Amino acid sequence: MMDKLLFPFFRCLLLSFLCFMSQKALAADDVTVTTYTYAEKDGQELKLDVYVDSTYQHEGTRPVMIFSFGGSWKHGSREVGKAMLTDFAQHGFVAVGIDYRLGIKQIEDSGVKIDASNFGESYAKAITMGIEDLVDATSFLIQKADEWELDTARFVACGSSAGAINTATAEYLICNRHPLVAGRLPESFNYRAIVPCAGGIWMMGTDTLTWERKPCMFIDFHGTRDQLVPYGKMAMGKLFAAFGPEYYIPQLKAMEVPYSQHIYDGADHVIALIYDNPFARQDIFSFLRRTIDRKERLMQVVHEENYGTAPSLRSFLDTLRGMGFQKLIAPTISPEGEGSHPDGIAPLFTLHASRSTLHSSFLTPHY
Repeated sequence: MMDKLLFPFFRCLLLSFLCFMSQKALAADDVTVTTYTYAEKDGQELKLDVYVDSTYQHEGTRPVMIFSFGGSWKHGSREVGKAMLTDFAQHGFVAVGIDYRLGIKQIEDSGVKIDASNFGESYAKAITMGIEDLVDATSFLIQKADEWELDTARFVACGSSAGAINTATAEYLICNRHPLVAGRLPESFNYRAIVPCAGGIWMMGTDTLTWERKPCMFIDFHGTRDQLVPYGKMAMGKLFAAFGPEYYIPQLKAMEVPYSQHIYDGADHVIALIYDNPFARQDIFSFLRRTIDRKERLMQVVHEENYGTAPSLRSFLDTLRGMGFQKLIAPTISPEGEGSHPDGIAPLFTLHASRSTLHSSFLTPHY
């Protein structure tokens, strides 16, 4: 008797699920993807994919999301952001995945071996190329703003790993009117927000960050035990320095710049892939709605634990050892005595973050 009662229930549940999935598929089908060439450099056509949901009801112009993939400036593809970009298109954005030149690959393909003697110079060159291409892609979209109904006051730039470093460093250069970006973007332009996923601001010739003007909002995701992109600060004197969110988020707070900092306690560079997590994307949508649509000036810090690690990074660390960076990857003890990395891989940078679960504070609201 119970089986007869339960069968119709489960059949309805299954039908509901299949209906939901078909609706999702139909929604994805409503997103069109068009490819454009935005520049040609070093014999390479640099392309961008534009995702638009033609069924999304909107009045006036649309916000823009620009995504830069990761891959250590050696590999990667703009297609890896497809799920995220489709999601943003379905939320009313014109979502754009971009190519950029892979500087480390170019250097290695030319026969130059990267070692401790040219590490900073090589990566600075790769980052410079990545920033130049991001800015040129942004400029291309600005030029298309009227034709494509884009809101140039609501450009958001997101990146993963190397792409996140390109994005965050580009924002720093924009705020300091650096020649690399000054001639490529309108003087008054800035992104409305940037979203670094395991990124940071990497610079040569300085061991501090000084902002000439206030940056845009940051929505930042980072693991405290990231082996590749430091959560805090790593400096080789004034030759080369990498600044992570533990360093620059307090600067944003002091400048009263809204931010959302997502700290993954104990997680490593696996957070570079957080953009593919639909719950993380919901956090991004929520923060953008609150700060842009409702004009809340919000500072938010979220802590998560036990997110996970990426054991495949072992081969990369072995490569670093071969480059002469043994001291950077020697086993270390954290301030709380937590010991080495749970996978047995010593982190490049052992840094500690407080263990609160969530706290938010408001700047002066503007409604």
